[in-house]
Amino acid sequence: SSSTHSLQRPLPVHFRVMAQAGAKGGPAAENSAPVAAAQAGPEEAVPEEAGEVEELVSLQLVEESRLEKLFEEQRRELGLDDEVTLKTFFKLFDMWIQLYRLNKCAEVLEDVVPICRRRGGNLHIQGVQALAFTVWKQSKFRLAAELFHEIEELVGSSSALCENMGHTYSSLGDYPEASKYFRRALTCIDEEEKLGKKAGDRAGILLGLGLIEDRQGNFEKALAAVRESQRLFRLRCGTKPSSLVAKAGMSIAKILLKLADKEADPQKRTEMEEEAVERELENVTLFEVTCGDDSPLTATALRGLGEAYERRKRLPEAIKAYSRSYHLEAIKDAFDLLSIMEVHNSLFRAHLENVKSGIPLDREAFRSYLPTVEQALTRVKAMVQDANAGAYYKAAGELMAFAEDYAGAVMLLGEAIRLFGTETMDKVQGLIDTCTDLKAFCEKQLAAACAGGASSSSARR
Repeated sequence: SSSTHSLQRPLPVHFRVMAQAGAKGGPAAENSAPVAAAQAGPEEAVPEEAGEVEELVSLQLVEESRLEKLFEEQRRELGLDDEVTLKTFFKLFDMWIQLYRLNKCAEVLEDVVPICRRRGGNLHIQGVQALAFTVWKQSKFRLAAELFHEIEELVGSSSALCENMGHTYSSLGDYPEASKYFRRALTCIDEEEKLGKKAGDRAGILLGLGLIEDRQGNFEKALAAVRESQRLFRLRCGTKPSSLVAKAGMSIAKILLKLADKEADPQKRTEMEEEAVERELENVTLFEVTCGDDSPLTATALRGLGEAYERRKRLPEAIKAYSRSYHLEAIKDAFDLLSIMEVHNSLFRAHLENVKSGIPLDREAFRSYLPTVEQALTRVKAMVQDANAGAYYKAAGELMAFAEDYAGAVMLLGEAIRLFGTETMDKVQGLIDTCTDLKAFCEKQLAAACAGGASSSSARR
């Protein structure tokens, strides 16, 4: 089965994250001058994986526990360079990759892949393929492409391999190369079917081609391709829940919202937006059942659901979806700062839209987000401390100000100012000014609180 969590990001990390730091939505962000942000959807498709596992997370967790225990026993008693141990590991890998245990996969593969390369044959292919899937899910697409090319040199072209390479080049933003490999995959399928061989995944290839059309602005063609992809996935899974149906569903919802933006007929626009909500609700449910309610895929679908709700002005429901997505993004293995910034800003935007409609600012809701922010801060503090980290400190400081945690806001905004100061001023001056103004406001609130406390103390004496 196939799974994914990543975004297409054509801009360098530094500019993308600072763009989110300057995006409208924070307490004082309206007057800042954001760098242009990359626009992309979270519906990225992913390479076809080798192992087929039952897509019910409750069963997967039981099997994961059994295989982990067996693998550790065999590794200890037989050694890692043993066929029995390696066979068990690859069964366990199928569970880990489905459940997004990326750190576990990467840790063991560091020892397994050299053994597989040394042994050669099918083990060489199996080990490199497992590593390629893992780094792909960690958004290391260039390395994934190199690994898929290594397999290509060993076994030549096949529909599955060409599909994997198409998805990888799509994620790298190389759409001509991606299209070339997807179309080569379709040719391979035709040839495999003529020879009576097991054919590749036509549905997955159509999904990949649909994403290419989407990114090139051909939304009608994109929607037709991904609808057919989902139809084929539904036929394949029958009555069983399938994450593949949800992956195609995320693309359908995203494209529907893009088409709705351009639709002049209000009734048709409403129908497109309502279908997007319907698709995203199904996507969340399917990912919860097949991957778990704490899966990165569930986080991505929740964010898509929030966007669809927001489009229909169903803001309380959008806020609920965004807040849950934010929490899952903060705790997932493959922590992604850009994804955190995007869902943070989406949550802010929905709250501010509520305020514009006349509803008072919900400070209690912002206080409820503080544990999620603290989890994200722990992850960001472990990163290189540069302007990217500063961008999140700014965002987190703004949220703390809304939650009336002025001391925490002052500390984070001060650190953001320091880190922005390491960059060229013309790129960050607006961000520094915003942080400075908000920090001064928070300091005044603290001073007023201290003065009020002192007055009360004097009165009591």
